Amino acid sequence: MRRFLAILLACLPAPLAAGAELVRLSPEQQARAGIVVAAVGEEVFGSRLRAVGQVVRAPGSTLGLKTIAGGRVESLAVAPGERVRRGDVVVVLHSHELLTMQSELLMAVDQVRVAEQRLAAGRELLAIEGISRLDLERREQEALSARLRASATREELLDHGYPEHDLERVLSSQQLDPHLPVASPVDGVVLEVMVQEQEWVQAYAPLIVVGDPARVELELQVAPDQARSVTIGDLVEFEPVGRGGAKGRARVITRVPQIDPATRTIRVRALIEEGTESCFPGAFVEAVINLGSARPGLAVPQSAVISIGGADSVFVAAGEGFEPRAVVLGQRDGERYEVLDGLQAGDEVAVAGVFLLKSALVRGEGGED
Repeated sequence: MRRFLAILLACLPAPLAAGAELVRLSPEQQARAGIVVAAVGEEVFGSRLRAVGQVVRAPGSTLGLKTIAGGRVESLAVAPGERVRRGDVVVVLHSHELLTMQSELLMAVDQVRVAEQRLAAGRELLAIEGISRLDLERREQEALSARLRASATREELLDHGYPEHDLERVLSSQQLDPHLPVASPVDGVVLEVMVQEQEWVQAYAPLIVVGDPARVELELQVAPDQARSVTIGDLVEFEPVGRGGAKGRARVITRVPQIDPATRTIRVRALIEEGTESCFPGAFVEAVINLGSARPGLAVPQSAVISIGGADSVFVAAGEGFEPRAVVLGQRDGERYEVLDGLQAGDEVAVAGVFLLKSALVRGEGGED
């Protein structure tokens, strides 16, 4: 590296010289040396905390469809990624359990009919003193029990997801139907399908997951001693790992007050405000949490700062050369430094070729730093 710099310095048409506090350099020499200048500007700084995490689905954004009745998957109407609307049938089961419940309902309804007939006849007999009041009360009790059994069986079928219009058809036709349609209760996208056609499933087995893929959040991992500084509303700037340029913004909405036993960190959840189009559940992210209120300040790129005589310094464009100037740095934010003293807004500083300028300065002074 030293040999390369020496050759580069020697190839310039005039020495990169050379006052005690100024490296004189023509525009042609700047271009040949690859020196780039930029104006000092004002940017926003604040206390920042770096964190890693992942994109997760927001609570309540997904719904798992299950079957209360076991059976065979006769037809599967959707695939992962397809959009469904509320009421769309996604799976049809062939269920023997459904046949049993329908049979019980038909028998219970018939028992209600018979009990009601006996009760009506009993009331007529009581009027002519053909039966006692106690016998009539027994018939009333039988009719009530029959109605309760029929109502309970009917509600059980409805709870199993059997459509009411299909139930009325079974009652009117007295014909059993083993097909149990499973419909989506919400609008959304099919995120996962856990069954296949002709597969037998048990009662309460998961069938399909439906959800809103746009409702996602960040779950960040923060060390316990740093988590105390994180408050609700703090701005989070993040970038999905492996997707350069796909940046986003979020806001802290909660901090889980317990240490994760696997990572020994505190989980911080943030609601994504910008950049959801580049976020998929499970994606890892690198994030910066802006703690509290931000403040404006002068900023220079990290590439502009170099140590001269043990002090942080930059090279400021001055006439036909560059003046080395010591600066007081504040917070480092990524690839930029906050400048607390030594520069003013609008000053032009070298942001490329800085090491070459320092080498020329040292050579002009006849010594090494």
